Amino acid sequence: MKETFLDKIAAGTWRAEADIEALKGGLPFVIYGDGWYAPYIKEYLGRFGLKASACFADDGFTSTAGTLSFDEVRKRYERFNIVIGFADSRLARKKLGQKDCGQVAGAYFFDAIGALPGYKMDSAYVEKNKERFGLVYELFADELSRKTYSAFLNCRLGGAEGGLYDVWRKDQYFPEGIIELSEDEVFLDGGAYTGDTLLTFLRKANNKYCRCYAFEPEPENAVSLKALALRQRFCNVSIIEKGLWSSADQLSFTAAEGTTGSAISETGRASISVDTVDNMSPDATYIKMDIEGAELEALKGAAGTIKKNRPKLAICLYHKPGDLFEIPLFIKSLVPEYKFYLRQHQPVSCELVLYAVIR
Repeated sequence: MKETFLDKIAAGTWRAEADIEALKGGLPFVIYGDGWYAPYIKEYLGRFGLKASACFADDGFTSTAGTLSFDEVRKRYERFNIVIGFADSRLARKKLGQKDCGQVAGAYFFDAIGALPGYKMDSAYVEKNKERFGLVYELFADELSRKTYSAFLNCRLGGAEGGLYDVWRKDQYFPEGIIELSEDEVFLDGGAYTGDTLLTFLRKANNKYCRCYAFEPEPENAVSLKALALRQRFCNVSIIEKGLWSSADQLSFTAAEGTTGSAISETGRASISVDTVDNMSPDATYIKMDIEGAELEALKGAAGTIKKNRPKLAICLYHKPGDLFEIPLFIKSLVPEYKFYLRQHQPVSCELVLYAVIR
């Protein structure tokens, strides 16, 4: 039988179970880092009944009340373990190597993003959908995309620490050599948050563009986005307080809490308006979507625009297991001429973006 890329994935090399047991061994453990990734680590360890004794950060880095210095940790505990609490584990280990770690029993790292509640993908799931994973793998236009796809799957299936490191790239949504902006660009920012991607677009475009549509249904984020637009005196930027979907509707919505982002959810206590790209911005020439698992439905609502305009696309694939094959295959069914590129924009298993362009 012909070997496929899936056969090369080293599933089962994950040390998470053994590392969790080591942390239960009686020694206190402390978390190294107090930035955006630390809450994911705390939530993940909490599922195993583990709670950090303290948190420490390097001088000058993000910290909250109660965060210690490494020297303070050494004074407080005679012997202890460390759990790395920021996404760049290689950098963390390099910094630890420059500290006096004689009291440290062990240093551990977990891809807590890959183990978020609700994201269920195992070897049986991959085997069941093996043909579709294979079809998508063959669609990618370059070797880095294929390596990224393999590395992401390996990481989600429990691959060893650092599996995404060699394919990790910066410049999210505007990778050089893939996304080329024109002076007539109509940019649609789906999941605009507080305007970070919008600001990057304006800088990359050198403020030469036709129009921007910024969709953000979460009320607090929308307030911040409007304030930014006012301060920056944005020109031809429409802020739309709606979510993107396959039809115009009112849907249940869960606001961001802890390690979960705001998302459309049947159990949500709030309600938001949603609409389609085809209705709201049919002139879009570049569509970006990071909308917490609603990407496929939103693409269905953009089918007419995609067929007509053949816009550049930047679509997140990491929110649901099925998105890894359903989204690329759906886009390909609309416009077979698209060239697909895949880029990983964090060293942990989030921020995986599919780029579709016409060459």
